[in-house]
Amino acid sequence: MARLKLYYPVDEITPNLYTSGQQWMTTDNKEYVGVYHSYTTGEVYTDAIWNIKTSVALIPYKEQTVEEQKNVVYQQLKSDLKLNYSSPTAVPVQIRKTDIYAGNIQRYFIKKYNEVPVIEIDKYQYDLWQNDVIDSKMYNVTKLTWYMTGNISDTYINGVLVEGVATKNKKQIAFASVRIPELQNVLTNYIEYYSDGSFIVPIDINGLDS
Repeated sequence: MARLKLYYPVDEITPNLYTSGQQWMTTDNKEYVGVYHSYTTGEVYTDAIWNIKTSVALIPYKEQTVEEQKNVVYQQLKSDLKLNYSSPTAVPVQIRKTDIYAGNIQRYFIKKYNEVPVIEIDKYQYDLWQNDVIDSKMYNVTKLTWYMTGNISDTYINGVLVEGVATKNKKQIAFASVRIPELQNVLTNYIEYYSDGSFIVPIDINGLDS
């Protein structure tokens, strides 16, 4: 699978990492043990540094259910069938100081068609769904822009309505809920992650800027 970008500056790459297991797995649900490297985009690949011939995408490790294990065995018997899809893993939104400065961030959600829970994922898994690595026939996804700075409530400036953060996020939820109606029951705090801008943003909010 190709990386999201053609070029990554050195400060966007963390090379020479190692996992002893139960941390990452390949997109065909095989646990990975060995060296790997990661990017600030959320991508993780095998090998200490990128190798276009051998590097393989990794996703967060997840214990396989009995049904998933059966699918793997069945796929081995019927190699012409595509049954071994990746399963999504919940990843809460991670906010960096640059997101606070920008005032908004993209959020991604996924839901299995025949189940109730809606879980938040990252852009990496959203892209996996778009490429059908996560089964697009089994899962539905949606995304939205989440606002974090500005006036919380609507205001009027020279008689013109200026929407506040709460109104903007409520509208974003409504748009995204066209694809996943249950999202409206998940995102009920319209000012979640709100920052009034009156404090100095820490160097690293989620441990991601280092």
